[in-house]
Amino acid sequence: ARPSLAVTVVESVPWAAVEAAVKAVPCTFREGLALFDLYRGKQVGEGRKSFAFRIRFRRADRTLTGEEVDAVMKSTVAALETACGAHVRA
Repeated sequence: ARPSLAVTVVESVPWAAVEAAVKAVPCTFREGLALFDLYRGKQVGEGRKSFAFRIRFRRADRTLTGEEVDAVMKSTVAALETACGAHVRA
């Protein structure tokens, strides 16, 4: 599974802080994290930027359930809100 997520943060928050917050969420089946877009403009507001990234989840022994991935994504969003003041972009 490779869900994508886009979050907005204040301009001073670096990608490294977002990456660290995602990786701090306990997950035994997260395989990778890749930034694919950085956006600044009217749609995200003055003094803010948007990072869009994919998280790769995989288990070697079985197929992941949607519930497993959803739970980690929910925890990831909460961690980003707390650690980085991030807001999920619709």
